Amino acid sequence: MGIKRVIKAMTSLPLQALLALLFLVSACSQIGADKPAPLLAPGPALAPAPAANFTLTVLHTNDTHSSYGGTTDKGLTCYAAMCAGGRGGYVRLDQAVRAIRRDNPDALFLDAGDIFQGTLFWTLHKERMPMALVDRMGYQALIPGNHEFDAGWPVWLRLVESLKTPVLAANISFDPRPNSPAINKILPYRILERNGRKIGIVGLVTEETPEKSSPGPGISFSNAQKALETAVKELTAQHVNIIIALTHLGLANDRLLARAVNGVDIIVGGHSHSLLSNVRDRVEGPYPVVEKRPDGAPVLVVTASTACIYLGRLDVDFDDKGIVKGWRGEPVLLDQATLASLKAPKPDAELLQLIDGFAAPVQKMMREPIGTINAAGKEGRPLEDPNVMECRRLECLSGNIVADALRAVPFGETDIALVNSGALRASLPGGLVAPGHVLATLPFQNTPLTVKMPGAVLWQALEHGIAKYGEGEGSFLQVSGLRYAFKVSQPPGQRISKVEVQSRGGQWRLLDKSAIYQVVTLDFTARGGDGFAMFPPLPWQEGDKLANDVLRVYLKQHSPVKARQEGRITIQY
Repeated sequence: MGIKRVIKAMTSLPLQALLALLFLVSACSQIGADKPAPLLAPGPALAPAPAANFTLTVLHTNDTHSSYGGTTDKGLTCYAAMCAGGRGGYVRLDQAVRAIRRDNPDALFLDAGDIFQGTLFWTLHKERMPMALVDRMGYQALIPGNHEFDAGWPVWLRLVESLKTPVLAANISFDPRPNSPAINKILPYRILERNGRKIGIVGLVTEETPEKSSPGPGISFSNAQKALETAVKELTAQHVNIIIALTHLGLANDRLLARAVNGVDIIVGGHSHSLLSNVRDRVEGPYPVVEKRPDGAPVLVVTASTACIYLGRLDVDFDDKGIVKGWRGEPVLLDQATLASLKAPKPDAELLQLIDGFAAPVQKMMREPIGTINAAGKEGRPLEDPNVMECRRLECLSGNIVADALRAVPFGETDIALVNSGALRASLPGGLVAPGHVLATLPFQNTPLTVKMPGAVLWQALEHGIAKYGEGEGSFLQVSGLRYAFKVSQPPGQRISKVEVQSRGGQWRLLDKSAIYQVVTLDFTARGGDGFAMFPPLPWQEGDKLANDVLRVYLKQHSPVKARQEGRITIQY
């Protein structure tokens, strides 16, 4: 056969056959050689490379809780646009997002709820501050948290009506339907496109919002998993194969959701204030937490602490079917060193001016001290380290002081005070205390209530407070006039191992379930908030002072107040 015919025959072969022929020719030519050197690698290298060439960057915040200025260098709330040496806040957040989007303009930016509540910015300005600021941040979507409903759902709707930023909530419904333009702006999900790929984002809010907050009648919060399954089905029908659940459910519930629903690739969460990290100490897990959905595909779960201190950043590689194939990420600490490493742009001058304008009346409230708290090593710093969330898992100094104030002031001396730790929104400081600190710690305008409570009901309440221990629940009880121990290893409802009540003479005696005790707590829990269903049937008596007024009076009357751990709560493992 002539060479032209050979070449013509070879070029007419299929590619795989041609490669095999060349391999055979090469191998034959090496017979008898000292070092065989095949022309081609064995078969597996011929397999096509996976089409995992799409990378999505997701930036996210959650539970910012009105921390528009971040913190000071001592860890207290900064009531300015920025405090020198501090960290966090909207100005630094904006700088970091702009720096990342300079190199990655398609990055998504999402917020997982609880913009409201937590600082004096909320106490004085309510929804007016986020109305002025949120649209400037560049979010592609945000959802409400339970605290968006602390002042009733009409206040949240006023924020929604004012925003251009899309608001998602797949498991919220109204009946009757309010006459508000905001209703049509609340969507179950939205679809975005990046590099020709469709991305669905579904919003979900905790079903426990009526217990955790005060939304009022006419609004319902349905099952989050069912709402997500419905949304995934609708998105899949629209050929969306990359789906993000944007949730305010808490890390533990996010992980359960990831294992339960097919089609979801990423869960960006909030509510539990969890810090995830691969490099930091005192974290709740790696960033991201990797779960497997029922079909075995990975689901990446992320969340970024609280108080606008971190910006979450997750980079995810997808194949052509929308399956996660790789990931990288870590929360970005919003301090000056990080901004310098990002080569961040200068602070936005208009954003600075806006926040400083809102800060001016707050600063006046921080200038006149009303008392002093003595706490070793805490002068000018928060009593809780790293923040007031510590009060949701152990005895805390701020909790002790607030509980002591409730026990002593509104009704004279009572036997016992119970404070749900979710009522404490900021740590009291060591050293001088101003009215602003008091309002920041107790911003909810709760009223103390008292009742003669059977010991059996008291025991039941303590059990309820630790039923979800470790999940960051606000139902965890700080106490005065009482101390209790519990075993984490026991099942919920059987964890309390010992309860003692302090007599008027200072002696400690075991709680008698058949005895009656004069108990004071806040109206939120007395009326069943945080799931205290054993409280509403009792005949509560209302006080004539708000809880923050009670704390102010107590600090004035007892200053200097000594803050110390007293063994009020003992955790047994």
